[in-house]
Amino acid sequence: MREQHGKVRTAEGIVEVQRSPDGTYEVPAPADGQPGRVKYDDEHDVLEIERPGVHLSIQFRGETEHTVFEFGGRTYEVATMDFGAISIKDAGRPAVQGHVTVSGVRLLSVAPDLQPIQRELAFGLALRSDAISKGFWREDEPFLEGIKERIETDLLEGDARLHPERGKSDE
Repeated sequence: MREQHGKVRTAEGIVEVQRSPDGTYEVPAPADGQPGRVKYDDEHDVLEIERPGVHLSIQFRGETEHTVFEFGGRTYEVATMDFGAISIKDAGRPAVQGHVTVSGVRLLSVAPDLQPIQRELAFGLALRSDAISKGFWREDEPFLEGIKERIETDLLEGDARLHPERGKSDE
């Protein structure tokens, strides 16, 4: 059984993405083609895209290293996604431009050579963006829990800074 997992918005309309039992996502193709498959491995930071006749694997690197992949005889470089910008370059020229949105990613421009996989690429980058976001929350959780505990303590005991009259002693 497949479950709906998300949507991809294209110029032709919105298409539903289904999750397969094997953990991959099936992205519908335009009317004249077969669907593609997308898998993002959060633990190893690897995005895999498959379409008939195409297998692409992108191993993302850290901020200080360059993430590159080959597709259609060209080498592309992926910029960091940490600040919400999506940029993939071909020999220094923009090949994909976009940004992270609340609901995923929006690709504003896609070079003709990458258009056959643009739906899969958009969905895969959205999966990666979601994993990055969850990673930031996991890193900040101890800090946020500390703030929560201080607020609860202040509310239960009464904060003298908020209520100066509680901090005065009876004379």
